[in-house]
Amino acid sequence: MNDDSIPSPRADDEKRSLPDRRRQPTSVWGAFPPAGKRIRNRRVEEHRRPYFVDRFTPSLLAVVLMLVAASLVDAFLTIRLIDAGGSEINPFMGHLLDRGMFTFLLGKYILTVVGLPLLIIYKNHYLFGTRFRIGYLIPALAALYAALICYQLVLIFRY
Repeated sequence: MNDDSIPSPRADDEKRSLPDRRRQPTSVWGAFPPAGKRIRNRRVEEHRRPYFVDRFTPSLLAVVLMLVAASLVDAFLTIRLIDAGGSEINPFMGHLLDRGMFTFLLGKYILTVVGLPLLIIYKNHYLFGTRFRIGYLIPALAALYAALICYQLVLIFRY
């Protein structure tokens, strides 16, 4: 075997132009963008399997913010409809409403903001082993909220 084929440790050291990043601990800020690079799987064959990502798209953030806003608009429209003589169909929300307007608004907000991070984290996982990804629920919920708000507005302006 020829000694020329084995690189010397000194030759490897000369190739490095930057200090070894693994010698320092990860920063607390390393969990926040732009540190994370992974937005989706890199290989096509991996797209058929569930996976987690480090970063999320701005459009997903926009839909999530719309869902939070729609939840609050739904709560205010529900209160307006109840004041006009309507009733709450959801028994849990009805219970919160019986305890007061602030409790109802806070409960609705907490239920929304607790559930959304779970949907976001698991957005690339399949629902019950089907081909339907959990992430598909996020825009579907936004569409359902839009339909619900339109229905509530029709009820308010009609009656």
